[in-house]
Parts: sequence; structure tokens; C-alpha cells
Amino acid sequence: MGHAVETVESAWNLYKELKLPTIRKPKTDIQVWEMHIAPYLGDKTLDSVKSIDILRLRSTIEAKNLSPQSVHHVLGLLRRILRKAIQWELYSGPLPIFEMPRVQNERTRFLTLDESELLLSELKRRSELWHDISLFALSTGLRSGEIFNLLPEHINLSAKTVAVVDTKSDNRVVPLNSAAFKIAENYLARNAGSYLFVTMHGNKIQFAGKLYRRAVEACGLNEGIRDRRQRVVFHTLRHTFASWLVQGGTPLAVVSRLLGHSDIKMTMRYSHLAPLQGREAVMYLESYMQNPLRSTEKK
Repeated sequence: MGHAVETVESAWNLYKELKLPTIRKPKTDIQVWEMHIAPYLGDKTLDSVKSIDILRLRSTIEAKNLSPQSVHHVLGLLRRILRKAIQWELYSGPLPIFEMPRVQNERTRFLTLDESELLLSELKRRSELWHDISLFALSTGLRSGEIFNLLPEHINLSAKTVAVVDTKSDNRVVPLNSAAFKIAENYLARNAGSYLFVTMHGNKIQFAGKLYRRAVEACGLNEGIRDRRQRVVFHTLRHTFASWLVQGGTPLAVVSRLLGHSDIKMTMRYSHLAPLQGREAVMYLESYMQNPLRSTEKK
């Protein structure tokens, strides 16, 4: 390939040239490389990196009190670099063993009806835009990035649906309830040919910022909560959407499809919210089986 690639650092340079332009947040990988990988393994030749080096790197970064998710990110980046180096025939391998930390990062917090009304009321007092975005999220279960990437053509007012495309999983179509439909209709009417939801200056919204966080704080929804997985963030609206559906009796397979989960295992985190669904299903089966028998006996 014309590159004299011998060290982990030179493999990283090639990875940065060929792969980083294709990912969403290249700056994060650059920071991870510079802070955690380069100082420890940058000068080593590719064929000299052994499994014990990976284990020692993990111990080194864990000693910095990084979260399991951050440790996972560091090791994951190094593994991707080495895999690409083998794929590009920069060295023959084998790939060292990576003992990845177990990450329990799933957020399970969802809002009660009273909490959602309180938050929406506070948001409406501060910003009509963020009230509408939040209510749209609560009504559709879309991820923040999916909402901020919506274009006018993704809304079908006749079918009352929103098309979610170019997302983390397969494209999907989500029905609009009356609240989401009204919001979509209003923003389509005022749209100037850009994204469905934009800032007051007409720019693309990148993330839920200070205004949303301050509204959450004003409502006291995170007061006394230390576990960050239990804190109310914008993503909590998506969890609330799913939790309310499951509590209302919606089958997990349907919830999974609406959320756009690539694996229904991701949806199973909500299964504890509907403990009676299994019993009701079995009782229905018993009733279904008995009815034909009764009909036969009567004959």
C-alpha cells in the first residue's frame, strides 16, 4: 500500500486517514488515542502487541477512575485499529485477546404522568419549540438525533406517520398520535425548506441543550439522584414512551418495532412493567382451547 507501517501509531495514522472521516464523532476517537492509547502502546510494533499488553492497558486506564463505558471505548478503538491493520495486511496478526469490561449503562428511569405534565408545563413557559419537541419525542419514542434530522418529506399527514431514516437501525415508520400530528402539521406549515425543527435562527438543532436541562432542574426531577442512569435527560422521554406502552398492554414486539430496536433483547428491559401479560396470554390460550371442545360436546 506504499506505507511503511510498523508501529501501532503508524497504524493509527492510516486508520485516521481512511476511517475517521466516515464516523460521526472523530474528535472523540482522536482524544481517546492521544490520552490513553498513544502514551502506552503508540511506539510498539504491531506484531509485538500481546494480550498481556491489552490487559495492562485496561488496568492503567481503570486506575484513572474512568467509567466502564469509557474503558470499553478505549479498548474498542484499539481493537478496531488492530483489526483494520490485519485486514489491510499491515501485519499478519493474530489479534490479541480483549477482555472488555461489562457495561451496565441502560437507563431505566421513565416519567410518571404527573412528572411529564410538570415538565411539559415548565418547558412551555420557557420555550414553545422545546415544549413541542419534547411532546413529539414523548408521543413517538424517537431518539433525539432522529427528531433533529427530520425533514418535511418524512412527515406524511395523510397517513399520519413519520418516516425515520438513516438511523442507528433499520428505517421504520411510526404512527403519529393526535398530539404529534398537530405538532408536525404546525411545523410543516411554517417550514422554510430545512429541517422540521430548527433553532430560532433557522439552524439545525444538534442536541438537547441547557434550556431542557434547566427545565428538568426547575421541576426537581433529578433532586437527590446520584446514579446517572436514573437521572432525567432528553432520552428519558423515549423510555417513557416505551414504558407507558408496555404498561398499557402493548406487546413487546410492537414496542420494539416502534423504537427501532435491532434486537428485541433491548426491549426486554421493559418486560417487568407488564408482569400480567404472560398470565393473561396463557389464560386466553386455555379459553381458546376449551371453546372448541364445548362446541364438539354439544354436537
